[in-house]
Order: sequence, then C-alpha cells, then structure tokens
Amino acid sequence: MTVTIHELTNHTYIDKELSAALDSTDAFEGPEKLLEIWFYAHSEDIPNTNNKASKRTLRDIPLDQWVEILKLVKCEVLSIKSTKQMHAFLLSESSLFIYDHRLTLKTCGTTTTLLCLERLLDVVQEQLGWRLKNPDTNGKYSPFKVFYSRRCFMFPLKQRGIHKSWSSEVDYLNQFFSNGRSYLVGRNDQSNHWNLYVTESQPVIATSNSSQNDETLEVLMTGIDPSSAKQFVSERSVDAASSNADEGHLLGYNITKSTGLDRVYDNRTQVNFTHDAFAFTPCGYSSNMVLDEQFYYTLHVTPEKGWSYASFESNVPVRQVSNNEQDNSQVLANVLAVFQPAEFCLTFFSKDSLTLNQLAQLVQNIKNYSKRDRIIYDLDDYQLLYMRFEKREAVAK
Repeated sequence: MTVTIHELTNHTYIDKELSAALDSTDAFEGPEKLLEIWFYAHSEDIPNTNNKASKRTLRDIPLDQWVEILKLVKCEVLSIKSTKQMHAFLLSESSLFIYDHRLTLKTCGTTTTLLCLERLLDVVQEQLGWRLKNPDTNGKYSPFKVFYSRRCFMFPLKQRGIHKSWSSEVDYLNQFFSNGRSYLVGRNDQSNHWNLYVTESQPVIATSNSSQNDETLEVLMTGIDPSSAKQFVSERSVDAASSNADEGHLLGYNITKSTGLDRVYDNRTQVNFTHDAFAFTPCGYSSNMVLDEQFYYTLHVTPEKGWSYASFESNVPVRQVSNNEQDNSQVLANVLAVFQPAEFCLTFFSKDSLTLNQLAQLVQNIKNYSKRDRIIYDLDDYQLLYMRFEKREAVAK
C-alpha cells in the first residue's frame, strides 16, 4: 500500500494561500488535545428530524460552519479529503475527522480545543435538529459517548485559559456533559502521564442492532532520534506565496513516501487508500490516511531538538485490512522504526477484551525498550490498555 502523485490532485478542498503562508517557527507544544464525540452509536441511529427520505448528518454541516467552529479552537483548514463515509480535515494544528454520527478533533500547540464545544453543540442542534439535551440532568447534553484525552504538556503554563490545568478542563467538560469520569493514567509523580475524560455510554440513544467493534491505537513519542528527526525538516525551493505551487503538500507527500509512513499497514485486502500530508516550514509534518473509505490513521511530528515529539493515532482494524496477516504489535514496530523515540506511551481502546489482551502480551518485550508501566482499565463498554516504554540506552545513563 503506497501513495501516488494522484493524491495531490484530488482534494475536496484546499487553501493554497494558507498553505503557502503557514510558518511553524514558533511551534513548541507537540502533545495534542484529543476530543472525540459519538453523538449516536451508529449512523443508523440518527433520527429523521425533517421527515424527508434522507437523514441529515454531521457531514451535511456546511464547511463555513466548521471553519467558524475551528476558529474558536485557534486553527484553520489546510485541506480536506472526502470519501463516501467521512471527511478528513488536515488542519494548521493537526486533524479533524467527521463521520455521519461522530467526530474526532485532534489539535496541538496552544489550541483551545474545548472552547468550541458550545458552538459545536449549537450548530448540531440548529443545522441537524438533533435534540441531545437531557431534562433529567439539568439540561446537560447526553450524546452516546464523549472522550477527551491528552498527554501531560511539556509547557503547561504556555497553554491558554482552561487548558493550563487538567482539573480546569474537566470542570469545563462537566458543564456540558453528564456522567463524566476523569482519570490520571500513569505515575502521578512523573511528567509524562496521560489524562482521560470519558462519559458513560447512553444506551437510550443506541437503537441499532448492528455491532461495531471500535478500536483506537495511539502512540505518543518524545525524544525522536536526531537522524529520524531530520526527515521532517523541509526547505522550500520556491516562494510558494508568489507562485501557483503548493509546496507544503508536495513536500508532505515526499516525506510520506521517503519515510515509508504509507506502508505502516499491510493492505492485503487492497481496500481504497486516500492520503493527505503537509510539510511545515521550517520543520514539522502532518498527515491523514484513510483506508476503506472509513478508517483513518494520522501522524503529527514536531522534530525540534529539545522538545521533539511525534504522534500516531489509528482506528484501522488491522487484522481486517491485512487479511489476518498483521497485528497491532507489528504496526507499532513499523512506527517506532521511523521515529526511534527515547520514550513513548501507547494507549489502546477496544470493545473486544481478547484483542486488547493479545496486544498487551505481544508488546511486553519490545527490542531496545524497557517497559515502565502497564495499566488496564475497564471503562463501561470499552477497555483501555496503557503502556509506557523507555529506550534502554537512555535508562543506562
């Protein structure tokens, strides 16, 4: 599975002016804030609010409304790739994925991710007619499921407003949602733990008989090997702002090819593969890759010495797309081979406890790394695996 040059010509939307002008010189905070909202358990559960043949979904919300919502987050839309089942937004600060019934917003830097909630929920009600407020919880919203997570920040005091502290973020989330729970995952006395907020599932909204084995793998890496970090430093050969060239997307495509990040998954079933990537000036990289028109994996890299960071997130069912020839431990090995981080943590959400336990066993011993933490949580209808590793050379010092 590899990308082709055709991927530079089939965007649903692209902002060439922003692409040419974007500068990451002052970027510093790699760890992302990750907000995922499942308004309904399945697209089949979406109500028909306008008595028409087709239901209105999140993908029917106009682009200008999403732009307005993202302005509250302090980020902009670089480009969009659309499939029959989702929209994949490449942002000036990470990514947004929109399905009919759910969305995932991932933003880095000093973005104000949670400050979009009020407007987002208003737009959903105004545009789609979805009634998500629960009279039994003092008018709070009760979507099927909400997740919010982030690794602890490298520079927390440089964050804005509520994002300076986890407790403030949790208090803000609780203003909107009922039945939310907060977790500090990892060692409380260390600066590399992981934070999670999750609401209880709302069974009253889940009316579909269909079953969806949702899983998400996330790998958060710090201390990228210097030789690996060099791959994500870009030099523009022309002044793209004064030409028709879109060098950021072209360089992003080249980085994807040269690093092999388009070959993380073994696509034995030959499902459709869509790619969108951008290389920032003077350094940095973001990419969205979509398989089978419905599953994504996304990477974001800040390679600066002293605070280098890379993230990999995926909801790809690896055994399905590889025809049972690959598992998530091999996906992890492919990712680590590209970045060779000094330290990383992985999180894995799954509704299938067998899949989670198999992964936990497979990654017990990773070459050149020592396991520091292994924690499993039972979270309502999901299970969570958290593991943290350090490179052995770093430990020896």
